[in-house]
Amino acid sequence: MTGMEKSRRAYLKTTGAVAGAGLTGLSGCIGSISGGGSGGGGGEPIQMGSILPITGSLSPYGQGMQDAVNLAKKHINDAGGPLGRTVKVTNKDSETKPSKASQKYKSLVNEQGIVGFVGAASSGVSVPLAKNVASDGVMQVSHASTTPALSGIGYNDDESVKYFGRTAPNDGQQGLVMGRIMNEDQYIGADKAAFLYVNNSYGKGLADKAKAAFDGETVGMVPYDKKSTDYTSTLDKLFENDPDAIGFVGYPGNGKTILKQWDNGGYGGEWVLSEGLNDKGFFQSLKSITDGMYLASPSPESAKKSASAFEEGMGDQAGTLFAPHAYDGLFLQALAIHKAGEATGKAIAENIRSVSREGTKVYAGQFQKAKDLLDDGEDINYQGASSPVDMNKSLEPLNRFAIMQVKQGKREQLTSIKRSWFEGKL
Repeated sequence: MTGMEKSRRAYLKTTGAVAGAGLTGLSGCIGSISGGGSGGGGGEPIQMGSILPITGSLSPYGQGMQDAVNLAKKHINDAGGPLGRTVKVTNKDSETKPSKASQKYKSLVNEQGIVGFVGAASSGVSVPLAKNVASDGVMQVSHASTTPALSGIGYNDDESVKYFGRTAPNDGQQGLVMGRIMNEDQYIGADKAAFLYVNNSYGKGLADKAKAAFDGETVGMVPYDKKSTDYTSTLDKLFENDPDAIGFVGYPGNGKTILKQWDNGGYGGEWVLSEGLNDKGFFQSLKSITDGMYLASPSPESAKKSASAFEEGMGDQAGTLFAPHAYDGLFLQALAIHKAGEATGKAIAENIRSVSREGTKVYAGQFQKAKDLLDDGEDINYQGASSPVDMNKSLEPLNRFAIMQVKQGKREQLTSIKRSWFEGKL
């Protein structure tokens, strides 16, 4: 970086802090007048949001995810925020429904004037949002949407800027893990498999990837409706060709009903569950039914410093699925804003990859250190609470995974799969 660029960073830091000090008393008035999608100017808070499943089929995870976003906000603001401005996060409940999430997104854009947000959780909710973010000039970072389709969504018209990124892994990874569990004799070693999946983009996308990774004969691809309460006919279809293994891509709410009806029907087969079913309460409530089932799940791979900062702030919620990824989603956006010297969705989109990959390592909770390095013209490499979060050109990382097995209602890790195993396989 040139000396002129370094001076610009230092100037932005100073003017941002001065503006913040001088306009604090007026920020309420200015905010009510300016609006828009730039997050305001001067010392106004930078408007951001979250759209998370506080209710609905993914509600077991929603509160932990939201707590993680709010923890990131605290760590950011305790360090004075990007550009010397605080980050204001307006949290919205997606209700795990695309239509509801779209309404909440529009209110965040039109009423709060957000420049970026964390969410949504399920791919079926994130995809329709991602189709609008570029035209709205808003950055979306999902912490839990894993469908491969999102690699190609969120670009502006000339495809020069991508406004959708994620800290969660692409389901191409998880499909490989599910296939590996079915293929290898130390786990199932199946000759025939069938796949049961929730009928949305997440379910179909992951089931297709798992099918492609399975070396044996696929004898069924069966979608299920989240709104149904009787899955007997669905199970009959799933087992009509006597599969040895079942790959199940779903959510806890419907999953509980499906597995109870499977158990009552005496269908048989060995099950491999997706990460969407990785909930402690789910397994404890089905202790006798899920015993021996396999589970493919991302395995947080954070540096000790990031893990400590995250776990200390989260307490009992630290183990919530994809909560570390939610923390990283907001933290990375704030870092991108500070590097850009501008609080806009485009600025985040154009800078978020660079703060995630190469340079001096910074960790969760170290926003002040990161700001100081950026102001001195240094590159930074954020080491997240979820993983190293090295974003590729599609603005998504590789994650470490774990193969787990359920035993007496508890998850036991059998194998850890390093990120390097996935390179060249996706």
